[in-house]
Amino acid sequence: MAGEKSKSSGEIGESIAAGLLHRIGWKKSLKNVPIKCNTPTHRNEKGNQRTSHGEDQIFLYNNPFHDARTDVVHVSVKNKIGSYPASESALKREFKEHLAELHEVIECARYSEEVSQATKAFKARKKVSHSGLLIWVHNDAEDIERDIKPILSKIRLEQESDVPIYLIDSGRAGFVMKVMDDIERRQNDWAFFFPVIGTVTTVDEARTGAFLPLEIIASDVLPIVMYEGEKTEMIIYANQAFSTDAYTKLIAYGLRFCTGLVATIRIGMPDYNPATDKAAADLARLAFSDRNETIEPFSFNRSILALLNEA
Repeated sequence: MAGEKSKSSGEIGESIAAGLLHRIGWKKSLKNVPIKCNTPTHRNEKGNQRTSHGEDQIFLYNNPFHDARTDVVHVSVKNKIGSYPASESALKREFKEHLAELHEVIECARYSEEVSQATKAFKARKKVSHSGLLIWVHNDAEDIERDIKPILSKIRLEQESDVPIYLIDSGRAGFVMKVMDDIERRQNDWAFFFPVIGTVTTVDEARTGAFLPLEIIASDVLPIVMYEGEKTEMIIYANQAFSTDAYTKLIAYGLRFCTGLVATIRIGMPDYNPATDKAAADLARLAFSDRNETIEPFSFNRSILALLNEA
């Protein structure tokens, strides 16, 4: 029974992860790549040296934030039937276990012939950088969007690996899903926007694309560019509660991102209420009175209040 439950949990996690990754443009990934273990200190459950590692997925892309760099992302999917561990100590312990497992996979995958063949077929750039993405979700409908990152941020990690690991928990997955739902409701052509950050220096690097890089997946601000006929506008989705200060900072981000190339910037926040927050939003806009762009706040959690923005 335990094996059947584990299999069911894994299959549910795989289905959730597949749907989520597909929606953020990670469609052409390699699945079930066999990774031979080449590190003597890696042990299985019985304490014996491993002969291989499981590999959920590998996704390759040319990083828009760093010149001449291709990212090889090793994806590990974990799913909890029910909820995350109730106690902080249990949650931290299980997270560390998932983290250590993914680090071991990447440690061996960096020297894998199969992965090397994949980077050659992809025509990788001069620098190949490995990283990990841990998708750890749960199935408790009463708290389905629980954000565990504040608890995990208190962990003292003792990992010796220099490979970065990014996390999508149920809270982050819920944010991404709501953003994608809002984008699709608009029924216009669109693309993810890549701000000029990192070490990119070439003007030839594309600033828009059909996938989300890890750096944006890990951010609470998700910018996109939307096209309607000959009009182009920027939409900034923020996983932040509305306040005058937060909204003011998002306006500044948007104006810096768009560098005068769009005439309209829309800023989506989950709890913006046009019935009670409009005055505060108008006050924040006054700080940028020298800019002519149209700037409009909205909520990407739709309710009947959304009709106030359409009136």
